[in-house]
Amino acid sequence: MGDIVMPRLSDTMEEGTILRWLKHDGEEVRRGEELVEIETDKATMTYESDQEGTVETVAGEGDTLAVGEVIAALQAGRPARTVPVPVQAPNAARDLGSLTSKPVLFVANVDEGSEEIPAAVAEHAAAQGARAVAVSSRIESELAELEDEDAAAMREELGVSRSDSHPPVQRVVREAFALLELISFFTAGEATIAQSWHLRRGLTAWHAAGEIHTDIQKGFVRAEVIGWRELVDAGGYAGARERGTLRLEGRDYVMADGDVITVKFTP
Repeated sequence: MGDIVMPRLSDTMEEGTILRWLKHDGEEVRRGEELVEIETDKATMTYESDQEGTVETVAGEGDTLAVGEVIAALQAGRPARTVPVPVQAPNAARDLGSLTSKPVLFVANVDEGSEEIPAAVAEHAAAQGARAVAVSSRIESELAELEDEDAAAMREELGVSRSDSHPPVQRVVREAFALLELISFFTAGEATIAQSWHLRRGLTAWHAAGEIHTDIQKGFVRAEVIGWRELVDAGGYAGARERGTLRLEGRDYVMADGDVITVKFTP
């Protein structure tokens, strides 16, 4: 079936409202036959089909749609995430709620000892606007049953992850975080176990406080921040203070991946 798109019926038209479908799902339409009544910024107009085939409506009567490509992509069998969002309708993809607009991570099951993403998978992922990662599921299932030291020794013996300090399963998590534009940050007290949190990339210490607890966010005063490697290298908070690597940041500080944060707040 061909594409059905919101047509541009005037030079100034940026969106149109479907008033009435003149052909309904399952009905045949011929080229030049009246298909739908559309209300534009200037008038109500009847759009004549420029193709023929079986009608499959993708928007209901009363819906207002931007002039753009997203609906056309769905009819053409392409995922919505591969279609640029129209400038005049920046929220089109979100408002459409299409399943194919969701981010996708392809996980390729490869032979043991291999870490290369098969070329066909990599090319397909790129064409789909997705990401890909390679994992040997058989090896990983066996390694999961071993203690950390034994698993590391087996990885070394098999030549798995020699070029990457992260085991394949962790690479899957990293790729998923990258795909979703997420970062990890931590909270860790002097005598408490560190806890990991996640946050959308580009958000601030104030947003991070809200992930921990809304009361902490509401009473935010400032935050002590340090990278986790710096904290480990310093041997803890006391050493970090001596080195001067523990920083005081305000609510607008943009969180970095791996930050350890202690929020000072008023109850």
